[in-house]
Amino acid sequence: MELVEDYGEVVKGKKVLLDLSPGPGAVGMILANLLLELKEVKRVKSVFSPHFPQVCLIDNEGLSSLPKVEVYQREDSVNAIVVVRNFVVDSTEAGESVSERLVKELRVTQDDLLIVITSGRLTGAGDIFVASTDQELLRSAVAVGAKMAPHMDALPVDRLSSALLRRCVVGGAKAMFVVVDTEALMPDFKAAKKLVQLLSSLLGIQITTTRLDEEAAKQQRFLQQMERTMRGMLEPGEEEERKPSYIG
Repeated sequence: MELVEDYGEVVKGKKVLLDLSPGPGAVGMILANLLLELKEVKRVKSVFSPHFPQVCLIDNEGLSSLPKVEVYQREDSVNAIVVVRNFVVDSTEAGESVSERLVKELRVTQDDLLIVITSGRLTGAGDIFVASTDQELLRSAVAVGAKMAPHMDALPVDRLSSALLRRCVVGGAKAMFVVVDTEALMPDFKAAKKLVQLLSSLLGIQITTTRLDEEAAKQQRFLQQMERTMRGMLEPGEEEERKPSYIG
């Protein structure tokens, strides 16, 4: 049985649900941090489940907490609902039960739109791929820079996203799947910037990307420093010996 903590009333009416699924490059988490810094964003619910991993999560400030799904809302020009978590839901039971509870608690209707956002290693070109149950929405996404998603045997999302996607589609709501192509093991701020620009154009939500540019620049300086350090650790002539050789 899921436990739901209420922090405020969910504003009724037509909604856009943004489900941010964990993935390589932490693109979803970067977007979540930007969205939650917007004005008038409020936390409305937290969902706990006995099917979530039995671990204790610790944040950057040393505070511990149980795994949970957080739900935020920002009612402005777009009535946006943000669903976020910092762990992968790999349990089928958790995906099914929590998605059912979310659909009920958020009063998802046929007038609503669900956008599932994740990241994955696809082509290495850094593109954003989309698929949708609505042709007009798909054309709008392509018009602002996205590409139509290639064939996938399995979507690169966790069990919660996949279950939520299925429930909303079966219930008649529109749905769009967005996957940001990234090869990064570290947080991919450049990919996150592309995603922010896409969503801003598509939904009309104004999100500044100044912080992303700053973080990308700091990350680049860090990587350059690491490269110089590694080169300094090599003995003279060793770097040339380690260069790959090819037969042909």
